[in-house]
Amino acid sequence: MRRYVMFIVLALVVAGCDSGAKTAPEIAGYVGTYLQAHPDVTRTAKKGAQSATVVIKGQDQDVSADLGGGLRGRLIQTGGAAYMQMLGEEVAPGKTWDKITKEHEPYNLMGIGMVTDEAMALVNSHRVYALLAARGQVSSPALDGGLDHYTVTIDVRAALDGLDLGSFLEAYDPQPLVQDTEDEYAMVRAGDKAAQARLRDKLLKEFGAQATYELWLDGQGRPVRQRLTAKTPMEITYSHWGDTTVAAPPADQIRVLAK
Repeated sequence: MRRYVMFIVLALVVAGCDSGAKTAPEIAGYVGTYLQAHPDVTRTAKKGAQSATVVIKGQDQDVSADLGGGLRGRLIQTGGAAYMQMLGEEVAPGKTWDKITKEHEPYNLMGIGMVTDEAMALVNSHRVYALLAARGQVSSPALDGGLDHYTVTIDVRAALDGLDLGSFLEAYDPQPLVQDTEDEYAMVRAGDKAAQARLRDKLLKEFGAQATYELWLDGQGRPVRQRLTAKTPMEITYSHWGDTTVAAPPADQIRVLAK
């Protein structure tokens, strides 16, 4: 009887360990799937000298980025209005925000558009991770400070060789800034072998031959952090799931342009 009881206990322990196991594609796509169902969250991304924070609350959002070299800005959209801030400098005495209107668009609206586009690209890097990590090798999950920690090792060259590069570009660089880059991407999508080889070489230089993708989940299965350790490491953290707020800047700091 004692031996039978011990066998049952051992079976339960083994089953408990296996229940936390996930495949590489499951781990790779976990963040994207979770975000679709739970979009209200604060995401903070860091890549080298660049950083970005995006807060979502329903239809409202607060996007800020520091891209290095003095290029930084913030865009708040809430209550049907939008407010922008570039470099944190005054736009008028005592005012650091411009309210964007249909009648009067600030001269640097293009600048804030570029900054916020880059911010969204940084926090949406999980889409790039997913495509690479889905073709990696996953190790057994481990506990790390009370979090479930998953690790996927990636042979970058093998992953790139197996990818649909057109789909990869939609996640990697959906809105290239330079026409030459757009033209090159069009050749990749059209199946041009030389253009595809150039893109693979470019990506190998960026990521390196080997990379590691890590994902941390809390006890409720919510993503807490993900990291891609590659030639240029990048990390995204998640907080305030379902408890985000987006507020307009203080009224006395806003410049409203006259018609």
